Amino acid sequence: MALDIFIEFNDRYNQASTYHQLGIVAQALREYEQAQAHYKQSLEIYVEYGDEHNGAIVMRSFARLYQTTQDDTLLTTVAQCLGTTPAQVQQRFAAASA
Repeated sequence: MALDIFIEFNDRYNQASTYHQLGIVAQALREYEQAQAHYKQSLEIYVEYGDEHNGAIVMRSFARLYQTTQDDTLLTTVAQCLGTTPAQVQQRFAAASA
């Protein structure tokens, strides 16, 4: 699997893209906890690299997942990644859904 190769060669940036895609697949399969875990890994890496563009794309995926599940642990997970509060994340999700 591509992810295994990226991990073997410590290619963190491409890992982020792969984790995001795995999250999309998991969400489509209604495996919401797995989707959350993959999105989190992706977002953490994009934050590490300062990639705001791709980070925003993952945030939109998180927002769609939150809209589907209304699981407040998503807010805490994203807040920890971004160094912000769950309330601020919820506002960003609302803006992304508008």
